[in-house]
Amino acid sequence: MNPTRSILALLIFVGLATQSISAQTEMIDSIIFPIIPTEALTEALKGIKLTPDDIPFRTDNVEIDSFRLPIVDRLTEHPLELIDFANDISRLLFEEDEASLEKLLGFDSKAFLAQESIWRRSWPEPRGVSLDYPSFSRETGCFAECIDGIRNHFETIYLVTSEVRSGIDRFKMKLTAEELAFVIDTFPELLLEDIEDEFRPVDELDSLQKYEEELSKRFMPIALKLVGDSGDASEIRSLSYDYVLTMHETSLKMIEFIRRACKCDGTEFQYEVQSPVGTIAIGGYGRNDYYGSYAFILDLGGNDRYELESIESPQYIYDVDGNDQYSALTDFALASGFFYPACLRDMDGDDLYTGRNFSLGSGLFSIGVLVDEAGNDIYKGDTHVQGAGTFGIGMLYDNSGADNYHCALFGQAFAFVKGLGILCDINGNDSYFAGGKYKDVLRYKDHYLSLSQGFAYGLRPRMSGGVAILADSAGHDTYISDIFGQGSSYWYAIGIQSDFEGNDKYLSFQYAQGAGTHLTLGILLDKKGDDYYFSKGVSQGCGHDLAAGILIDYFGNDTYQAYDLSQGAGSANGFGLLVDYRGNDSYQIKGKHNTQGYGNPRRDYGSIGLFMDLAGRDEYIGNGRDESYWIIDSKWGIGMDVDFWPTDSIR
Repeated sequence: MNPTRSILALLIFVGLATQSISAQTEMIDSIIFPIIPTEALTEALKGIKLTPDDIPFRTDNVEIDSFRLPIVDRLTEHPLELIDFANDISRLLFEEDEASLEKLLGFDSKAFLAQESIWRRSWPEPRGVSLDYPSFSRETGCFAECIDGIRNHFETIYLVTSEVRSGIDRFKMKLTAEELAFVIDTFPELLLEDIEDEFRPVDELDSLQKYEEELSKRFMPIALKLVGDSGDASEIRSLSYDYVLTMHETSLKMIEFIRRACKCDGTEFQYEVQSPVGTIAIGGYGRNDYYGSYAFILDLGGNDRYELESIESPQYIYDVDGNDQYSALTDFALASGFFYPACLRDMDGDDLYTGRNFSLGSGLFSIGVLVDEAGNDIYKGDTHVQGAGTFGIGMLYDNSGADNYHCALFGQAFAFVKGLGILCDINGNDSYFAGGKYKDVLRYKDHYLSLSQGFAYGLRPRMSGGVAILADSAGHDTYISDIFGQGSSYWYAIGIQSDFEGNDKYLSFQYAQGAGTHLTLGILLDKKGDDYYFSKGVSQGCGHDLAAGILIDYFGNDTYQAYDLSQGAGSANGFGLLVDYRGNDSYQIKGKHNTQGYGNPRRDYGSIGLFMDLAGRDEYIGNGRDESYWIIDSKWGIGMDVDFWPTDSIR
């Protein structure tokens, strides 16, 4: 498949709002298949006297708020195209790695994915800059032979960082001092939980909820000052991304220059220069320790230790090699963009990243990017971490290695209002865990909130949510969440989880594995492998309350287990779809009354639930049977297990 052509087709769809269903095809193991099983869908819907034209949702069931993303509205009107969208954006991430971010800068505009390249700025020449260069010690003596070239790069870093900070400071002047203080000090409370909540009485929890509602009401007009003019917000994102590109280019030039001219190969040193924008540091080939706040770090090798605090300035860190340890001493540290962009790039080594809140690829009113190119890495964080975006973009990109991701809440590809959250892992047998800290006290005594792993979230009913994508290209991976996760969303948002290859395990409890809850869209897309899915309910292709939830698995001998309201279930006028293309599969459910092709009656009309297994010899505990159709006692629900494709090809 030509990904550029595929994306172009999506753009035409978004721009023209066409009613037709995509005819994109793809090849796996020499078998061509349609990304969306249009013919099979049409056949199944005939059994309940519906057509694909009956599936779209309206976008005005509630008043459209000022934070609604155009892509959310477009896919709400055409929920089946969510399958194409998830496939296309995942391919973009896999094929263009973190450079794909450039095409995603306009995620909140009608030109989603249309931006080919940003306008690169001409930064001022480093002339007449006076920085406080320390004298050389014996440990940094190799720089004495090439200090002039090093100074030139230091001054470039200072000037570019200063220009970017000044531009963002002007953007922040849209707010009064009181409003800015509210955004910095109070707004993050809307995303933070307290482990003590599980011990609070109900009336106190109710009071806290009302307090948070008042915070959101107070925040709305302030947020509109910042993002109401989408042109200004887009310009700041472009400026921030240009900064990241420029720092990357400067780092590569410095590495080449040091290796060629400084004769420092194998030398241990740490050279730091103080500047008005923060400390600029270069570390040598041995172990270095970085403590505090830095505007820029280039480390050439060694098993280094970073203990970093937040900084009110753009930040760029580049580590060439070594088994490094990165620790956040405060919130908003380690690849944390909070108004100012931040990027951490580690090229090799088995690394340990320990963040707190708003860390490890967190973008809050900015861009936060963490890139790890190689090694078996461990990522730990609390809240709004590991590819989390709120009024901005958060991205974590890991190119290879058997990696371990652990977070408590709002992480591993999370998007809040006007946010884009991305976690992209290319290779390796990876483990993802989200939850285990903050209990879901209003629903369960023994389960925890996750709200992670391709989860997008809006503030009902005032502020629509963002777009979250957890994309894993290959490897035998394990995903564990509890309440909300794995390609799910809440309130006018899009949650995507995709895995293209490997024998994977998906474990969750509720609202997961392709689940949309309350006027929203969620999808889990798995291309290939013998996979295992378990969740209690409102999962595995479930749409609840005018929402769409889709689970689609293309190739492999898969096992699906659930209790209730799952496996192709529509609830409260929602649309739920489970599709398995090929393989000898096993489906097990506990409650037959609302699973495997179920749509419940609600309001003045019903819901749609479709269960479709399209090839293979399958086993069922529940409603289904191999080589059959079935309709249970529901409104617009149907199950279908037929060899829809020829055994040797799919056309």
